Amino acid sequence: MNRPRFWLAVLALVVSGGAQALDLMEAYQLALESDPVLKQAEENLNAVRETRPQAKALLLPNVGISGRLNQNYRDITDSPFPVEEGSENFSTSNLSINLLQPIYNRAYWMQLEQADSVIAQAEAEYAAAKQDLMARTIEAYFNVLAAQDDLTVAKAKKEANLRQLDQAKQRFEVGLIAITDVHEAQAAYDGSRADVIATENKVNNAWEALFVIIGPHPGKLSKLAEKIPLNKPEPADLDEWAKVALEQNYSIVAARSALEAQRKTVEIQRSGHYPQLDLVGSYSLDTSGAELGRDSNTGVIGLQLNLPLYQGGAVSSRTRQALYNYQATKESLDSLRRSINQQVRNAYRGVITSISQVEALKATTVSAQSALESTQAGYEVGTRTLVDVLTVQGNMFAARRNYLAARYDYIINGLLLKQAASTLSEDDMLRVNKWLVAP
Repeated sequence: MNRPRFWLAVLALVVSGGAQALDLMEAYQLALESDPVLKQAEENLNAVRETRPQAKALLLPNVGISGRLNQNYRDITDSPFPVEEGSENFSTSNLSINLLQPIYNRAYWMQLEQADSVIAQAEAEYAAAKQDLMARTIEAYFNVLAAQDDLTVAKAKKEANLRQLDQAKQRFEVGLIAITDVHEAQAAYDGSRADVIATENKVNNAWEALFVIIGPHPGKLSKLAEKIPLNKPEPADLDEWAKVALEQNYSIVAARSALEAQRKTVEIQRSGHYPQLDLVGSYSLDTSGAELGRDSNTGVIGLQLNLPLYQGGAVSSRTRQALYNYQATKESLDSLRRSINQQVRNAYRGVITSISQVEALKATTVSAQSALESTQAGYEVGTRTLVDVLTVQGNMFAARRNYLAARYDYIINGLLLKQAASTLSEDDMLRVNKWLVAP
């Protein structure tokens, strides 16, 4: 969405008093603008990209100018040269330009190659951060909807328990039931009141979690439609999803680049055993105000060779240290692969399970409603107790809450599966966004 147009839309929403509901894509656009985690990842990427020109600079000519201006005092008491004895004050100056051009420095070339690996790692981490933002927005958005549904069910249960309490009091007054039934109804009502209070707090917490990502927002959220398509993952092959994730998951790609960068560190430290050859040159202007002083211009150009022979074992120690770090990074990559494999498999099975749960719980809500009606009818004729009614009524509301939660689990698991495989995109969010309706 074009940013100026989007912010005009948000401004119109605020001016209208929040009448328009915020959908998933609009929430994501707000997250792109305000999420500090993504902004931090972007700035980290920009900072890491500067490592390559810095590494390249080591291979380019190093030119500098230096100068010196001194005021001297000299007291001559005895000299074999024809110089009068006595003291004199004079000034000397020097201006020189120096050049150093590395011709062979293995460590510099390794650092340049390492910079490419470090940048590749940062780019993969930034791509992972963008997908993580999608996943966090999706979870936070639907967590709000889930909490609101819980609150709706809790309030409905509270109202139903209040009706049962009123009926129990009326029946007790005419002598149809014992006082214990009134106490049971009162306890159920008090419990439902406490549930409403706790659920209201849950809704507020869910909103706050969403505000952390998108920033404060005055509007409402679009609701999930009553009917949504329940499709299995495509391809419908768990091993294929795991294979794709192990190949292209951004976290794994970043870890592989980190491993390659660490391997370059080993080579950089090992380069301490290699010779270094530089082209050096200088041109200097010297002046002196002394009685026997002289002015001179000096130019020098040549090759400078540095061949390390023995440095107390420091190079070998640093090389071994880098090798240990390399092995540790390798083990970390292996651990990450196992973790991602577990995430993919759990998310895939979560999608399949959620589909079955949605279908089963939908039937359960119908059955629970029928059971409640039958139990209430039995209570009216005296074959069932108020405790039975309250129990079956609680089961009915629990089935409704579980059914609504299972629908959100299906959506979230499906998108988390794509995130683990690093195939999650805005198109997936647009597809889910079409399932939302105005509240």
